[in-house]
Amino acid sequence: MGKVGAIIAVVFLVWLIYAGYFALNFHPRVSANWGAIEGDNIDVEFRMDLGNPSPLPLSVENVTLKLADVPVATINKIKVGFLAQKVTITSTINLDKVVDGFIAHIKNKEDSTVEISGTAKILNVIPYQFTHSTQLKTNILSYLQELKQEPKTYTIGGLLPVKTPGIEGIYAKWGDVSREGIEIIGDIKLYNQNNFPLPITNLKAELYMNDIKVGKGEIIKGAIIPAGGYGTVKVRVVLFPDPFKEAIKKHIMNGEVSRVRVNIEFYAKIAGEEVVIPVKDIETTIETNLLGSLSFS
Repeated sequence: MGKVGAIIAVVFLVWLIYAGYFALNFHPRVSANWGAIEGDNIDVEFRMDLGNPSPLPLSVENVTLKLADVPVATINKIKVGFLAQKVTITSTINLDKVVDGFIAHIKNKEDSTVEISGTAKILNVIPYQFTHSTQLKTNILSYLQELKQEPKTYTIGGLLPVKTPGIEGIYAKWGDVSREGIEIIGDIKLYNQNNFPLPITNLKAELYMNDIKVGKGEIIKGAIIPAGGYGTVKVRVVLFPDPFKEAIKKHIMNGEVSRVRVNIEFYAKIAGEEVVIPVKDIETTIETNLLGSLSFS
């Protein structure tokens, strides 16, 4: 064997050792973030870091992203070139799948597994299955506790001035959740600044997210709010999945920031008469970092 042959043998041996090292340590790290939005379709950009430059051409197939076991994004095939280490892939998902994943996440008490899986093939032949997961924990309804508004003077019939109930937050839990509707059961904490009690007999509520009407509310149990005191009214709110889908789209377009607004009409018995007391523009802001907070390794 001449010098050239010896050099080739050494290079091949080094390459073989490195290829074995690469295969044994092949644990790609994957992160994701939102891309372009068109209609009901949203691009998700996956950034894959192989950890080391690939000693061989690779293909990655059947990459699937799941939220609470619901597939929300898939990629059929990705090619990774020789000595490539990082690759960016774009997948398009439909908002209906995002809503389905969100509903499943709620059913899991907002503690779900986000999983990415696929098959890597060395030289497009030797398969390697990979699965990486991370936990997604949220507390979405806690934002409703920030819905607050001070009492304001409201004149009934142009004659009787009353103070509107002060809103001290909505303390809520999830009810029945399905594709037909997402139910929220909550207690509205109220403050009565008047010098007479306010018997709340009924209410109607409208819930807006990014100026899109996403739900409505009704009373479950009324209460008599004592003069200068506090009380709670139990309500049922139902979110409509289709408008909610549009609100989620705006939420993503706004960098995962949304404005939530509630308008309420309270029905109260005053001097033997049922009167309507409106409380409008009760607002708070919701901020999330869903895909941006996910890192698979």
